[in-house]
Amino acid sequence: MFIRVVTGIAEHFDVCFPEWLGAGILIWWGGNLVLTPVSWTNPGAWSLMLSMLSEDNWGLVCVAAGCLWATALTVNGTFADTAYSRFSPNVRGLCALLSAAIWFLAFMSVLTAESSGRGIYILPLAMSVWCVFNAWRDVGRARSSRDAGR
Repeated sequence: MFIRVVTGIAEHFDVCFPEWLGAGILIWWGGNLVLTPVSWTNPGAWSLMLSMLSEDNWGLVCVAAGCLWATALTVNGTFADTAYSRFSPNVRGLCALLSAAIWFLAFMSVLTAESSGRGIYILPLAMSVWCVFNAWRDVGRARSSRDAGR
């Protein structure tokens, strides 16, 4: 089973690299929010996100979303020829959409802050949006191949 997982991921890794990167960044950023006593040292810059959840809870949301995304990518690559993978492009798309929503909130939160780091959050946002379109394209391909088999 371990070899199948590693082989399956390796076979699709180059195609899904931006999604793996997105999941990893989300897990890393969320982990830092959870493990660092105060990551958001300027609460005014993060007021939008802090009005919804605490910093620690945002970290947990990010870690959970990133792990779900990585799990969907693993299933998608490892079990591509089985019933398990039927809905993995949908799950990948939803995880990328959740990631885009998180990065959009981060971008909007720090946009008004007088900080040199305010522009960086547009990059994971753009990558997540691209991943949403990539996953939904895979949903369409899977649907058309199922329809052709009928």
